[in-house]
Amino acid sequence: MPLQFELSKTWKCALIGGGVPALFTLADALRSSSDITYHGLFLGGVIAGYLVKRHGGTGTAAGIRAGLIGGVPALWSLKELLVAIPTIPNPLWFRVVGVGMALVVGVLLLVLPMVVGGLAGRFGGWLAKRQGHPRVPTAGS
Repeated sequence: MPLQFELSKTWKCALIGGGVPALFTLADALRSSSDITYHGLFLGGVIAGYLVKRHGGTGTAAGIRAGLIGGVPALWSLKELLVAIPTIPNPLWFRVVGVGMALVVGVLLLVLPMVVGGLAGRFGGWLAKRQGHPRVPTAGS
């Protein structure tokens, strides 16, 4: 029996909206881990929110997921920090605090694009609604 995995319409639209910003974020993280920008994240969230609203979904949910997809590559920048913390000659408690602070930064690196994506998705949903989506299907279709 094959394992079947089907994405919801919200996730499909989020992948479309978050894919391009994820590539830009990954390129920034690989080029310079101290200079992360989220290029295209707002536009990707708007696209995801617009697309999912056309199918009767929630634009904010698609935008948040697009922001998550677009922001995950920023976690690559934490690699150098987490490798450097144990090599610094400090007491154990200081290293534990350093790891905790790095984890807080990691959470912020994900929360910020999710908030921006959620707001952008809401805006995209508003645009779709303004243009008359979702349209009620007729009886013959």
